[in-house]
Amino acid sequence: MVTTLDNKNEYAKSICLFLAELLRTRRITLARSSEIAQKVLQNINLIDTEEDFLRLTKELAFEFEELHYFKERLSKNVHVNQRRELEKKVREFAASVMYQDSKLALDVLAAAVSDEARLEDLGARFPQFEQFIKTK
Repeated sequence: MVTTLDNKNEYAKSICLFLAELLRTRRITLARSSEIAQKVLQNINLIDTEEDFLRLTKELAFEFEELHYFKERLSKNVHVNQRRELEKKVREFAASVMYQDSKLALDVLAAAVSDEARLEDLGARFPQFEQFIKTK
């Protein structure tokens, strides 16, 4: 629970820092900034993951056009974090099965190289990989 609260604080902090930068560069008024911050804080309990935060930001970007750039940056960040997590799990899996089944390790590594590769797709394609993820 503490990590969820910490994550929520980090999400709120990132929005506040973004709004502070807009204020500093005079691209937003203080009243508009406080309106956006208030709306985010009203919905902070709906956020449990980075994907939830992205979903909330996308919804708020319809109401507050100032959040459009933040939404794009956050979307890229979510993609990078998902990719990083995928690469970490694939690396761990390949290292653990390399001695028993080098062909399987190579196949999983080759499938993960694609930019479109997703953890769920690799799990569906390689049952051993899916089992490895579930046990970790």
